[in-house]
Amino acid sequence: MNQQLRQLTENLLEYNHRMLVIAEQTQHSSNESDFFGTVKPFADEVKQVTDTWKAIALQWVHHEKPKHIYPLQIEAVSENIEKLSVEIFYPTVKLHRIKQLHQSIEYTLMLIIERLQEMPPQKK
Repeated sequence: MNQQLRQLTENLLEYNHRMLVIAEQTQHSSNESDFFGTVKPFADEVKQVTDTWKAIALQWVHHEKPKHIYPLQIEAVSENIEKLSVEIFYPTVKLHRIKQLHQSIEYTLMLIIERLQEMPPQKK
């Protein structure tokens, strides 16, 4: 379970980075993306990974009780990454807001990776 959680967390970190890049490109181009051709497929892809990650992460938090990681944070990351996966394609959404969500997501995901690394080898 912990290895899968680590891999999914790293995948979400990659998505989070990609979303910031897409948002910056969108802000510079000022063009909205095609919803069904670009936005929805990307958002669906992110949601699929996020849903799997969320289920495993909540189970991990409940079972392992990692320091300073709570179910509410897992829920928040899940919600924020799903919002971001859509909002990045619209130039009307302020880049400042996108960066705030990006940082919040990254903080929690990095904290999870840190806690996974701190676990004794038999629990990994």
